[in-house]
Amino acid sequence: MYSLSSKKRLWYRISLAVIFVIAAPLLILYASGYRLDDAFRLASTGGIYISAPQSGVEIYVDNELIRKTSAFQKNAFVQNLKPADYEIRVTKEDYQEWSKILSVFPETVTEAHSFLLRKEPVLVEVRSLVSAETDGDRATSTATTSIKQIKNPEYDIAIKLFEPIKTSTLKKATSTDIEKVSRKLSVLRDGDILRVTWLGNMDDIPGYFCRNEICKEEIIINPNSKIKHFDFFPGREDLIIMSLENGIYVSEIDDRSKQNVQKIVEGGGYDFRILEGDQIYIKKAKQIFVLNQA
Repeated sequence: MYSLSSKKRLWYRISLAVIFVIAAPLLILYASGYRLDDAFRLASTGGIYISAPQSGVEIYVDNELIRKTSAFQKNAFVQNLKPADYEIRVTKEDYQEWSKILSVFPETVTEAHSFLLRKEPVLVEVRSLVSAETDGDRATSTATTSIKQIKNPEYDIAIKLFEPIKTSTLKKATSTDIEKVSRKLSVLRDGDILRVTWLGNMDDIPGYFCRNEICKEEIIINPNSKIKHFDFFPGREDLIIMSLENGIYVSEIDDRSKQNVQKIVEGGGYDFRILEGDQIYIKKAKQIFVLNQA
């Protein structure tokens, strides 16, 4: 059996020790999230966290599919990203696309919350009269005028939402047609723009107000149209629903890149109101619809 000389054994040991001394710090730095940048310098990495509103959603980072959401996992976290700008796209069949350019900073997780509305809304008409023989309050396509009709209490509730607010009620309300407040967020209408400000502690300010730990006091939403009515979108404090001259739209507050704006319905003559922060009622002329958000 061939035996190494003592000199070769010593040389191998020294070589392995040198390799270990060089490699160990590099492995530690790699495990700690450091990578080589374009100038071959060590740079700390960051990450991106994207939440999606439903299952079956595809999330892309720079056109690379990184996650298809399920009923149990509706978000994506990508780590060890070099500091840079990344294009995020969130898509689902029959839904409008959400996209965002987000910056990644060293040792920081950049967070964003997507939203997807249907390309074609599901609107259920709320009739003023319903059949006395139906189980629910909403009329079906099989209802006929030969059946005894009674007043629909849901229609009466919905139509009252569109009545002008009395002055006495306005003084007591925390939200008005001019300003909407949800917890620590204030949205103030100033002409045909909306000014969004944070009223709470700066330590708790939403991430979309900030860039690399530098936060601004105000975000502007400018729909380039007359704003007839606006409110927080049900269940989301980062989305604003607006009734404009050409339809009803939803805009995100986040302006770290171009704000995503998605339509609910297009066309003139539409208005909306929200009942108890949950149900969206849409009115056109004397017709009332409820938006099916499922």
